[in-house]
Amino acid sequence: MIKNTASYRHWQGEQEVQADLGDGVGVDRKEPIATISPPPLFSVPESGIPGAAAGLVMPVAEDPEVSILIPVHNQAGFTFCCLQSIAAVSPRASFEIIVIDDASTDETPELLRAVSGIRYLRNDPNLGFLLSCNRGAALARGRYLLLLNNDTQVQAGWLDALLEVFKEEPDTGIVGSKLIYPSGHLQEAGAALKRDGRVELIGLNQDPEEPIFNRRRRVDHCSGASILIEKSLFERLGGFDEAYAPAYYEDCDLSLRVRSLGYDVIYEPKSVVVHHLSVSTNARPAEKMTRIAANSAIFLDRWQATLDELDAVRLIAFFLPQFHPIPENDRWWGKGFTEWTNVTRARPNFPGHQQPHLPADLGFYDLRLAETRQAQADLARDYGIHGFCYYYYWFGGKRLLNRPLDEVLASGQPDFPFCICWANESWSRRWDGREADILMAQHHSEADDLAFIRHLQPMLRDRRYIRIHGRPLILVYRIGLFPDAARTAEVWREYCATSGIGDIFIACVQSFGLTADPRDFGFDAVVEFPPHDLSVPLDPQPPMDNPDFTGRVYDYRATAECFMHRPLPEHRFFRTAMPSWDNTARRQDAGTIFSGSTPRLYQQWLSTLIQQTRELNPPGERFVFINAWNEWAEGNHLEPDLRYGHDYLEATRAALGGLMPLRSAGVLENAVPSVATRSTPSGRVGAC
Repeated sequence: MIKNTASYRHWQGEQEVQADLGDGVGVDRKEPIATISPPPLFSVPESGIPGAAAGLVMPVAEDPEVSILIPVHNQAGFTFCCLQSIAAVSPRASFEIIVIDDASTDETPELLRAVSGIRYLRNDPNLGFLLSCNRGAALARGRYLLLLNNDTQVQAGWLDALLEVFKEEPDTGIVGSKLIYPSGHLQEAGAALKRDGRVELIGLNQDPEEPIFNRRRRVDHCSGASILIEKSLFERLGGFDEAYAPAYYEDCDLSLRVRSLGYDVIYEPKSVVVHHLSVSTNARPAEKMTRIAANSAIFLDRWQATLDELDAVRLIAFFLPQFHPIPENDRWWGKGFTEWTNVTRARPNFPGHQQPHLPADLGFYDLRLAETRQAQADLARDYGIHGFCYYYYWFGGKRLLNRPLDEVLASGQPDFPFCICWANESWSRRWDGREADILMAQHHSEADDLAFIRHLQPMLRDRRYIRIHGRPLILVYRIGLFPDAARTAEVWREYCATSGIGDIFIACVQSFGLTADPRDFGFDAVVEFPPHDLSVPLDPQPPMDNPDFTGRVYDYRATAECFMHRPLPEHRFFRTAMPSWDNTARRQDAGTIFSGSTPRLYQQWLSTLIQQTRELNPPGERFVFINAWNEWAEGNHLEPDLRYGHDYLEATRAALGGLMPLRSAGVLENAVPSVATRSTPSGRVGAC
């Protein structure tokens, strides 16, 4: 097991936890929260261990459901308190306790011989953690093995909660406990495995009562201080791999071998264990570092491709196909109209207002050109974008702005991942304020739902189409417009199942006040969509040069803070960052403007979402969206412009690579907005 070191300093009741992961297991540490109360803990009685141990009686089960394996080397006091805690919160499940003494030289042998009801094994000489666990497992009688460090104290319900996961989740391979420090701070809510071999303890030093740490989740790994696994699976895998003996990286290797067989590693927050962290480490520092380096090399050589996949967060950028003429736009807006028509006529409304947004590298492109589409894909790939999510316009069989994607499908180029978001609302003349004037109406029906999914069939079969767990991803912009969203999802799933496409992954965009659980209407997930719902106005509003302006100016920095710190729902939820927003090009006198965006602020926002996604989204679901790649008339684009050039793209790549350390995760550094520096929640759209 990878062991870490910790020191505790107590000043006038304030406890500070310092986790020094000197084993080469790096983490993104946060400052400890000083207001957390420590849990009640057992301590060694003044009468000493031998006398107290004689009165410690553990229950004996002839046919136990669980075998609790506790490897020990010295530290008799911690072992005694660990056994005391098990006796005090005896689980409903039947169990046996097997303590494997690794050649202890202190009071440990005397202690273990005095305790009633345990099975005591003695190693001479010291075999190390790994071989001790394997030896104990071979003699275990239970269906399940519970590996438990002797420097732990278990809390009520700890074992039964782990067993419950196996009953409720049929694909479970390993279940791990919530680990907390004696100070009460969170030590681990599961762990993320990094591509360089580091282990990132999720929630380190935070409040263990935060809702986000109290949800059962699939994770890369759970540290071996308290994990449950079926004995048959442990035996099938040959136990801990002895290539890592005597210790270090064997529990990480076990997690990945379990996952390679198709099982899940699950964090269960209802199972709470206090862990003193590395009290059981007995190797000398130089010897320990040598072992870690050697075992790290074994681990990386074996699992590098898997670690790369687990650590990857894939960015999907929303893509607007409006940049080519179509007959309908010619008729509605004038001959040759494209999105560029709006972009070029925008003008500043106040001092420091950046308008117009004018393209740099790609120029005023035409999406009918294959060269343009290839250049966009190449640029996106170079800066870490995984794929595009094309807005798709379907109106009862009538399609608009479909030529670019049609040609991508027909030609097979660019070879770049994509998916679609059905922009399923009616088109009106809202750009010029005449919202009641409907240009293209949307009429949802079950027949249209079926026609739509049939039409998508070739696209969903394309090898480039983005999938989640092998399921093609379909987004819907306004789920509230469906007369029966659950029936729509049912029609789509039935058709895809019978046509050979298989199961699909359906997500709805969080727009227009959507707060529902997508599972309530047959969808799989929600995709966040800033600036919807959490926009923070500037206060005061800037002085206008345009006397006709009736729109609103918002604070980009404060809005980003709101989105980063929002409470996260329990259902599947994909995060989205926004580089900027200003739709003056569409509505000169009534625009919605987010002032103060800079590449650095955007990078911090995106970095936070990527970090949260790495930690909180299960393997296979680590996607973050960006709104948007090329919404030029809404001032919302990653494509280079004349003011910032590639800066927003560079910020994207840096955020993805974790190149910019944050002072505190999710806290934006001070910046100088273009027109104002103070924001207020007054008048917000939604709440922060």
